[in-house]
Amino acid sequence: MALGLVALVVFLFLFADTVEIGLVWAGIALGVCVLLWLCAYLWRRRRARSANRNLGDMLEQQVQTGAAANRNDVEALRTRLTQAVRTIKTSKIGQTSGNEALYELPWYIVIGNPAAGKSSAVINSGLQFPFADKNGAAVRGVGGTRNCDWFFTTEGILLDTAGRYSVHEEDRNEWMGFLDLLKRHRPKAPINGIIVAASIDELTGAGPEFAINLAKNLRQRVQELTDRLEVFAPVYIIFTKADLISGFSEFFSDSDQSERDRVWGATLPYGAEENRDVLALFDSRFDELYEGLKEMGTAQISLRNSRDLPPGLLTFPLEFAGIKPALRTFLSTLFETNPFQYKPVFRGFYFTSALQEGVTQSTSTERLAERFELRPAARAQSRSVTSNNGFFLRDLFSSVIFADKKLVRQHASPAKTRMRYLAFFGLVLALGLVLGGWSWSYLGNRQLAQNVQADLDKVVRLQSERTDLQSRLEAMEILQDRIEQLDRYSSSRPWSLGLGLYQGDVLKERLLAEYYNGARQFMLTPVKASLEDFLAKVDTSAAAASGSAPQPAPQQARAAHAANGDTLFQDASPTNADDAYNALKTYLMMANHQHVDPTHLSDQITRFWRGWLETNRGAMPRDQLIRSAERLISFYVGRAQDEGWPQIDTNLALVEKTRGSLRAVMQGMPARERAYATLKARAATRFQAMTVARIVGENDAGVVAGSYAIPGTFTREAWEQYIQPAIGEAAKKEVQTSDWVLGVNARDDLTLEGSPEQIQKSLATMYKTEYAEEWQKFLRGVTIKPFTSFEQSVGAMNRLGDPQTSPIAKLINTTYEQTSWDNPSLINAGLQQAQSGVVGWFKRVILRQTPPSAAPATAANGEAIPMGPVGREFSDVARLVVTRDNQSLLGNYMGALSKIRTRFNLLNNQGDPGPGALTLMRQTLEGKDSELADALKLVDEQMLAGMSATQRETLRPLLVRPLIQAYAVTMQPAESELNKVWNAQVYRPFNQTLAEKYPFASRASVEASSDEIGQVFGPQGSIAKYVNDTLGPLTVRRGDILTARTWGDMGVSLQPTFTANFAQWVAPLSGGAAGSGAASQPQTLFQIQPKPAAGVTEYTIEIDGQQLRYRNTPPQWVNFVWPNAQGAPGARITATTFDGSVVEIVNEPGRFGLERLISTAQRTANADGSFNMSWGKSNVTVPVKLRIISNAQAPGAGGSEPGGSQGLRNLRLPSSVIGASSESSAQTQPGAPQ
Repeated sequence: MALGLVALVVFLFLFADTVEIGLVWAGIALGVCVLLWLCAYLWRRRRARSANRNLGDMLEQQVQTGAAANRNDVEALRTRLTQAVRTIKTSKIGQTSGNEALYELPWYIVIGNPAAGKSSAVINSGLQFPFADKNGAAVRGVGGTRNCDWFFTTEGILLDTAGRYSVHEEDRNEWMGFLDLLKRHRPKAPINGIIVAASIDELTGAGPEFAINLAKNLRQRVQELTDRLEVFAPVYIIFTKADLISGFSEFFSDSDQSERDRVWGATLPYGAEENRDVLALFDSRFDELYEGLKEMGTAQISLRNSRDLPPGLLTFPLEFAGIKPALRTFLSTLFETNPFQYKPVFRGFYFTSALQEGVTQSTSTERLAERFELRPAARAQSRSVTSNNGFFLRDLFSSVIFADKKLVRQHASPAKTRMRYLAFFGLVLALGLVLGGWSWSYLGNRQLAQNVQADLDKVVRLQSERTDLQSRLEAMEILQDRIEQLDRYSSSRPWSLGLGLYQGDVLKERLLAEYYNGARQFMLTPVKASLEDFLAKVDTSAAAASGSAPQPAPQQARAAHAANGDTLFQDASPTNADDAYNALKTYLMMANHQHVDPTHLSDQITRFWRGWLETNRGAMPRDQLIRSAERLISFYVGRAQDEGWPQIDTNLALVEKTRGSLRAVMQGMPARERAYATLKARAATRFQAMTVARIVGENDAGVVAGSYAIPGTFTREAWEQYIQPAIGEAAKKEVQTSDWVLGVNARDDLTLEGSPEQIQKSLATMYKTEYAEEWQKFLRGVTIKPFTSFEQSVGAMNRLGDPQTSPIAKLINTTYEQTSWDNPSLINAGLQQAQSGVVGWFKRVILRQTPPSAAPATAANGEAIPMGPVGREFSDVARLVVTRDNQSLLGNYMGALSKIRTRFNLLNNQGDPGPGALTLMRQTLEGKDSELADALKLVDEQMLAGMSATQRETLRPLLVRPLIQAYAVTMQPAESELNKVWNAQVYRPFNQTLAEKYPFASRASVEASSDEIGQVFGPQGSIAKYVNDTLGPLTVRRGDILTARTWGDMGVSLQPTFTANFAQWVAPLSGGAAGSGAASQPQTLFQIQPKPAAGVTEYTIEIDGQQLRYRNTPPQWVNFVWPNAQGAPGARITATTFDGSVVEIVNEPGRFGLERLISTAQRTANADGSFNMSWGKSNVTVPVKLRIISNAQAPGAGGSEPGGSQGLRNLRLPSSVIGASSESSAQTQPGAPQ
């Protein structure tokens, strides 16, 4: 890592110029690398500290989860392990490496049966134990260790396990708990090797069964280490107590210390264990050791010249060879191949002797002594050999075992391997999901950006191709739609645009900038100019404005309504102080968004923008202009708190001048009106405006809309919570006025103008009058949004026809709640309802008492309280809502809408609503069994009966519009069904039987028979039947003129092609179309005058059996009739040339022969009404002159020539007869039903 970092530094600073990297960027890159390295280092340190800190907790968990009988043993392990860790941390290496000291030294675990000499081998290994003095003795007892002992040496750490952990099943829990602690404490390499200690004395003296069982138990413990710790650690086999081999002491008595510290054993190659023969390697290496002992013994004997030789020099190699079978049995069992276990990594086997305490007896030695006559005295004098560090231990640990510390390999159990694979593939899947999600989000955001750019391009293209107002408004609507979509994404963002890649906010800022720029150009600029012009007029007419107070609001409203009918807005007057004040307030609001009042600003922008819009409207429909402008204003006002909200630059001089004029007017106004204006202004800021959206909620905002918002001043909450108490206070003490528009603070004392009762009554009357006007405007502005399709209408009717949640019911009930407070009669109705409850029933039925009639509402003085302006104007709304006999007119109306909803759902569930919609239209037009007709009858005859004209005009549109919209949308599937019937009964049969026959195809060789023509055309044809049976209930037929029946000024749209040709299609057939069966059919009388023909001697003309033969004599007129019942139908012309050959010029058999004959002729009209005709063939031309004497055909059935089928020639029926067509652009406008 350090070398790589240095190399990076050298590269960045030496080759920065070569790769064109600035030194600043090189320093930044270096800083980033150093920061990453530091983070990794700190993370490793933190991880090590965390592992060490949690060790105690894990041990405590082992204590808690262990069995009660074994918990003391596990607790002992915990204490020893904690002391060992503390010892390492306080050592020099611990202070140097911190928590990583646990990984600096190699760790080995020593296992074996009890009393195998494990602890003795470690203690007498000659290794240095730097903490022996501090920790006391490292071994507990000579016969075996009861608990795990840790031996900290300068070269490594040895873990001497209790012998019973390795061989006794009853101690398995302690063993597993120990392994878990070991793995948790050293996760990278729990151990670096396994040292298996086996006593030679036990293996050779206890028989082969003991060696096999011991090997099996140790193999199981090695397998547990491999599985539990998940490492392949090299296994070192140490055969202890080699001094108990007979002759050991005599054989090694002369060895020096270096020879005693050397390794006696064999280290095997480290490789694949599955493919090598352990026993063969053991046999080979053991034989080598045996041969070495023999050579060593021979060398020692040769050095001794006396006969006083220790018998062990001769017998020890033999005794050593004698232990091979027991060792081989032990190793074969320990390292045998088992398909259910991992084969241990056999690193080597070694012979050691830690203590030389025992005495051995050997029969081999006795036999050799007797054979070679060795004296017993000499044997007795053989000195025992001892060593402070034991035999063959020092280099074994230092040069072999500790040197192999990096041979340990990681191993994963099948379960963990599966978990690793699962984790790997899970990470891959998660990465794939993340990358897929990011890709999905990237593509979604890219598509969104492309859509936004496409909208901008469309806006630019739209305005470059057209410069009218309509194109500007359409461009603004495109931008507004996209901005509203992005606003929705801000609160409810789809996954396809999220995941940290959302670009909608950036796109929205760009769109808003473009939108505000457009709004500034053709809304703010015209409105500003209009306001400034109006304020200038206010200043010029200051004298008039400062004169008498403006007309009372009720008179103004009535005058405006009388002049403009249903107009909701009236033009501002510069002489009206209220209009001037509102204009100035609007002007200042548009310059400072902190003072924006949405209701006021929307109303005033509409007023001062309306004239400019009308002037620049061009060909744009007025309704579309109004909708677009209202939408633009609502959007602009609704975003008044945006930072980039466009504002105007005010003319400060004009503002001050207007303020001065209005101050003068306000000073001249009565104090009562100033106080009233102050109350209204304060209430407007305290109470929420009343809108259609607020009443019906978001779910019904797509069904019902409103064009007017009532200021919060004129709500029941404002009246009860502020206006009424404020009026009472204003009538008793002075009112302090603070007006930011005029920039004045004033005090008005109304007590000087009269008694408190009179002042209070006057202010309340002014408020109630304006209150009623506001709610009337509100109701007039309510509309039911048009149904765009039948499917959409079903959903809308489900909302409208729900008695509990219908938006119409909400609107009417809200209107009732907001206006009933001024109607004293409703108090009586409430009392009567209370008396008719459970208590009233108890008194009438149980107590037999007659409840007294409710007394009218009275004032404190006992006089009846008169109905106020609000209650008077909306008394009929109360009549609709108040329940009488458990019924109300509004409830009946909702029941009628519910029936319409049921009918629409029934039609929708039929799959094809066409037949049912057609039936509903017929029933509605006939006024029978129609939910629409019944609902309209309920509205007109019950709900609106007795209402004043004003209230009728206010409420009827609201109640009738759902019915009109429902009928209008029903016409769509009904007209489609009518066209389907036309196709099935008329259009397809005509195309299949007549369209390719004459006279409908002028070049056809096959004539249509009269029967075939009569099946479609004529009084009995399919066209006449279609009109009589299918269209009959929907149309009015006056003769052969068809017009649609209407309901609410709406009826089916008959195509002009159909109505224009209907009379001809159903007229009686004549001429060739009528056939020859009726002698009484009308006939046409005409005359033909032959003319001389060049190149022929004579020619003959035959028409329906009548013949004209001309031989170039003086021409004469010859009479013909058509059709001629006595002759064969058809027309034929033949000519005889000078060589006597006969040329057939024309031959048209059949009833249409004459028509074909005339159609094939070259014709010219004469002034006297006759025609010159000629036919030619093979250089022969026959000229004639034809004139019509009388034509008795029906008008429009034929033409000015004989033949009679001119109206059928090349005739093609339309594929549809109902609905808008290219020939007609007429559209029906919904209106009030008649």
